[in-house]
Amino acid sequence: MAKLKKVSAEIVRPLRHKVLRPSLPFESSIMELDDHDYTFHFCVEEESRIISVASAYHESFVELPKKDAYRLRGMATEPSEQGKGYGKMVLKGVIDYLTKETQSEILWCNARTTAFEFYEKMGFTIVGDEFDIPNLGPHKKGFINL
Repeated sequence: MAKLKKVSAEIVRPLRHKVLRPSLPFESSIMELDDHDYTFHFCVEEESRIISVASAYHESFVELPKKDAYRLRGMATEPSEQGKGYGKMVLKGVIDYLTKETQSEILWCNARTTAFEFYEKMGFTIVGDEFDIPNLGPHKKGFINL
């Protein structure tokens, strides 16, 4: 049975790299704030196998600067397991944790255009103009009130 766990950055990086940055060096999957005190990493694990990961960084949202915010980054699900609810499980875990354990009001992300539908189903509002992140493709910002 799949289980949500709060984990270290080292646990989420391999899947983050495999899914989101496969053509880039592994070091590209190490985020600047990975080891910060106010950063949290989560995974969905089943039978000792990491299936889905996500990280949350205490980072302001430019579009709503007066609101305390966390940024969702590095959300990835094992390709063979996509569409089975594991991404939803890890994202709900992040939202539940931030709601209960922080004073944050917003969770935001730079969403890949291919993931807009997923985030909207999860309650996110997609905002602003599309922009390109070099080597990663087109994105838009999205947010959800906590």
